[in-house]
Amino acid sequence: MAPLHFLLAAMSSPVQATSAGEVFRINESIPLSAALISHVAAECNIRVLLIKGPAATLVGARPERPSLDLDVLLQRSDLNTLLDALELRGWEARIREVSEAFPDHSTTLINPGWPSDIDVHWRFPGFYEDESEVFERLWSARQSIELGGRTAWTLSRNDGLLVTLLHALRSPAKGVLHEDVSFCLREITASPREHYDRAFELGALGPLGPVFAMLPETRSLDLGEPPLDWVLRTTAQRSATLRLFHLIEIPWSRKPAALWQALVPSRESISWHDLELRDTNYWQQTSFRFRRLWRSLTEGVQTLKEVREIRARIHK
Repeated sequence: MAPLHFLLAAMSSPVQATSAGEVFRINESIPLSAALISHVAAECNIRVLLIKGPAATLVGARPERPSLDLDVLLQRSDLNTLLDALELRGWEARIREVSEAFPDHSTTLINPGWPSDIDVHWRFPGFYEDESEVFERLWSARQSIELGGRTAWTLSRNDGLLVTLLHALRSPAKGVLHEDVSFCLREITASPREHYDRAFELGALGPLGPVFAMLPETRSLDLGEPPLDWVLRTTAQRSATLRLFHLIEIPWSRKPAALWQALVPSRESISWHDLELRDTNYWQQTSFRFRRLWRSLTEGVQTLKEVREIRARIHK
């Protein structure tokens, strides 16, 4: 289990700059996105929680700063209902397929006429109890806020602090999140046992063990061990490493499909970071796939080395 100061030290890389005008325009759209989601959820009779971003700031669970997208959490069984309703309003999934090569915990929705995205989560990495139970426990402690002129549901302040902290520890390369860790530590120190008990209920003791190990009131308690998923998300430097681990872990019956999707990704997969690739012709896409495959092969030695190092850490 890595000491927390190692994670904090890793959060010193600069953040990519965004123009002030662009940030202002995106930030203004977030409350309107929240109002839209709340309206659609009520219309479809499903439960949706706003997480992170301005909702967390409003309940005192995150420092105040601009947000670039809106994050929501719902039950996996309600996912298609929400996606279908938003599709009627011009939204579409950035990537439509469910990848066997790299299963995810959320899907990103985009709208050509909207400056910010909506990330729809059905699972939040860091909470490792059953995802349905986690949602019910978060929902039972929810509180209401107003965004975009409409009432919405968000996490309780304590649950929001855990989400903010988990998100920051999961993304150590993003320097802006260093402030989030410091903010959450100050708040958690005021009542560490309360936060420890809640982390236990949500299956977050393994990921947050280094935090509670720093506090006198909780350092002697059972802190658990971080699961493989958390270790991979916080230590793997390459997406190829995550895919390779997943390929190793899944049943043999699913390996062929996962390997095919990894080697021959769909148009949506290759355009994840560059939407313009969706409009390229077959030969341009084929050329991109070959370059991507060649890059993966040339980095293969480093990927295998990283896999060995992570496996050694897990076995230790």
